[in-house]
Amino acid sequence: MPKEYSRTYIENVKHELLNRLGLKQVYYKGQAGDDLLFEASGFDRGTEHKFIVRTKTGAIDEWVAGKWMKVRSFTIKSKERE
Repeated sequence: MPKEYSRTYIENVKHELLNRLGLKQVYYKGQAGDDLLFEASGFDRGTEHKFIVRTKTGAIDEWVAGKWMKVRSFTIKSKERE
């Protein structure tokens, strides 16, 4: 059964994506199993991104050309409190 994540944890991950990836806005879209789904817009006009945060490893993947691609050298530093 998937774990429910706190609003605080989701907001921390959202801010981390904003600050470390240089995005303009990040929106939480929901949860798929234990993973968190986000959509974002960049500073360049019309750029849109989709991210999935793998909560077990802290890894992040981006939706590129119809498939999930790992964002290299980037892991989420925020941790969920038990």
